Amino acid sequence: MLEGAVLLLNVFGLPGNWIFLGLALLYSLGTRAGRPGRIALAILAALAVLGEVLELAVGLGYVARRGATRWGAVGTFAGGLLGALVCAPAAPPFGSLVGGFAGSFAGAVLCEYLGQRRADAALRAGRAAFLGRVLALVAKMLCGFWMWCVLAYRLLAAR
Repeated sequence: MLEGAVLLLNVFGLPGNWIFLGLALLYSLGTRAGRPGRIALAILAALAVLGEVLELAVGLGYVARRGATRWGAVGTFAGGLLGALVCAPAAPPFGSLVGGFAGSFAGAVLCEYLGQRRADAALRAGRAAFLGRVLALVAKMLCGFWMWCVLAYRLLAAR
């Protein structure tokens, strides 16, 4: 199923959940049976939004829980975004993934160091940023997995 493969795009920093939703919508418009249905499409849209919210909240929340200041959280977000954008064209398709992880780490370390002038706190924030990015990716992938489950159920369930 093409939709299942599309979810792997999340790993590379691409909007896999949103592409999945778009494909489900196109399928729904292209079939006369009305499958998967409006309710299932609404659930898919809600899961796509939830995936984005969780990605942001888990990624930044983990850094904050591990003792980083606001500077570290801002550095995590900005560094991850900048790293993914810079590295994506340099080494496709893994550049955005590596750049996002490395940028989150580097941004948190740099901003935390500039804010506190302590190397140990900066490195702790960098580790938390890296782990937070991993957990955020897992959360987004889980939302994508549940999107796939909802669609598979709606398409395969007997009417």
